[in-house]
Amino acid sequence: MKKLIAILLAFVPALLLAAPTRCIIRLNADTPDQIVAAVKAFDKENIQFVLERQVAKDDSPEMKSALAMVIWKNDELIADPASYPDVPIVDTDVDGMDALIARVKDEEWIVKTASVWKKVLREEARTYGGHTYYVAADGDDAADGLSPETAWKSLAQVNDAVLGFGDSVLFKRGDVFRGHLEPQSGSPEHPIYYGAYGEGVKPILEPSWDASSEADWVKVGRRLWKCEKPSRDELGNVILNHGKKGCARKVDSPDQLKGRDLYFCWVRDEGALYMVSRRNPAKRFKSIEMAEKQHVIMETDCHDLIYENLWLRYGAAHGIGGERVKRITARGLDISYIGGSTLYIDDTGHGVRYGNGIEFWSAAEDVLVENCRIWEVWDAAMTSQSNIDGVLQKNITWRGNEVWNSEYSFEYWQQGDGARTENVLVENNVFRDAGKGWGHRQRWNPNAAHLMLYDTTAETVNYEIRGNVFGKSKNTVIRLFTSWYPLLNMHDNTWKVGCGNLIRFHGRPTSDLIYKYPDRLDRTRNDSQIEIESQLAEKPVVLKGKKGLKQLKEIFNFD
Repeated sequence: MKKLIAILLAFVPALLLAAPTRCIIRLNADTPDQIVAAVKAFDKENIQFVLERQVAKDDSPEMKSALAMVIWKNDELIADPASYPDVPIVDTDVDGMDALIARVKDEEWIVKTASVWKKVLREEARTYGGHTYYVAADGDDAADGLSPETAWKSLAQVNDAVLGFGDSVLFKRGDVFRGHLEPQSGSPEHPIYYGAYGEGVKPILEPSWDASSEADWVKVGRRLWKCEKPSRDELGNVILNHGKKGCARKVDSPDQLKGRDLYFCWVRDEGALYMVSRRNPAKRFKSIEMAEKQHVIMETDCHDLIYENLWLRYGAAHGIGGERVKRITARGLDISYIGGSTLYIDDTGHGVRYGNGIEFWSAAEDVLVENCRIWEVWDAAMTSQSNIDGVLQKNITWRGNEVWNSEYSFEYWQQGDGARTENVLVENNVFRDAGKGWGHRQRWNPNAAHLMLYDTTAETVNYEIRGNVFGKSKNTVIRLFTSWYPLLNMHDNTWKVGCGNLIRFHGRPTSDLIYKYPDRLDRTRNDSQIEIESQLAEKPVVLKGKKGLKQLKEIFNFD
């Protein structure tokens, strides 16, 4: 293997001389330190790469921790290089990494992972279609999909099909489709439409595994049960009786189970989930859904799409997730029980967990989210956010949505040199019961808020929050970090918050932040005042009750 890598590296200079505008970067790294260094270097420049290194049973804890930084996002295998004939694979190791990154930036290469290139190459080969395809649970993937009688059966078929601009994909109401959706882009004149047909409840898309059979569980110890499913990644949440019995409680390792009923953990190197239960879990619950670490809809590098009248649930990452999107409409969606899988292990050993109901990460333009219902989300029901240099978030509207039982109803923050946000409208939404969902009870840092406005340093123009109804929250209604509130136009909102906390303002600067990552500010159940107050531009403020409403107008000019 080392000889092969050496041969590949020998060809890199010749390949670089050709100055490819497109490529896949394949990293070769053997130690935890090398992997961590590479992740930091590539992430800093927002450059994607492939690391073909899987977790092994005999890996050290340090190696497993390092691999956890790239697992799922960048560890895909390049199974068939011939599938990318016009996209060279550039191999590098840690020694050549900095030079390669500099070359990529200077010559403005287009670098993506193999799966993204597959999507891009397919898109470039497409033309106008204008067809309507149907998908039903009793369908047949070998059929043409062009009528309800010849409907396709699976999300896998929908993802693999080559759709034309202006095509529609309709899922049968009342049916359940397991897996995730990889949408294909349309054109500005002819977007691709994903919706519903028939009568009844909205069609359900869920990347989860059914574990409601007694045969799914094997007893391996006193009150300890093991379940194995052929998932591609972590099982991050266990939903009991479709949420009527709540969710099992996730811990990061088996030693944290300690015999506590309905606690579970995912052991990656075994591909198994362990759960404590006084008897076979399938005898206790009619439905057990294990949410896999996937976005229900993965829309990275997508544009000109419409989603309507779908129910997205049981995704242990995000409901809708991705980056670099344009002209996206999400209308009339139901989104529930989202998040729970591990995003990364922080420097205190806590597993920071996914996810958001609808997230637009990095660049996003001309986005409309309206008339959706979102509930039981680990983090934010709705959010746009980024820490990438030069990112533009523009023309984003969140309108007429109803959100409840999520840790944050709406979250926004953007950092990065040269980043800019303009024309964002949050209007006529109903936000209630922040922090009353399953995630709040499991978090090591519960900090519910309807408006979670984290550290923002981006240039901000025309950011308006108007006509919304704010209900109660377990912690506070507004949590505001940096002193960018003069850029917010907040007016004509209705406050039904009772006597609880109205706003917590941390008074941090809008530039040169030391602690940039928001979820690291809350290391325990109480805020780490040392970190938060290490950089203060203004005096911190906490406002409560009816008196606080008057002060909110006086101090922040929020009406």
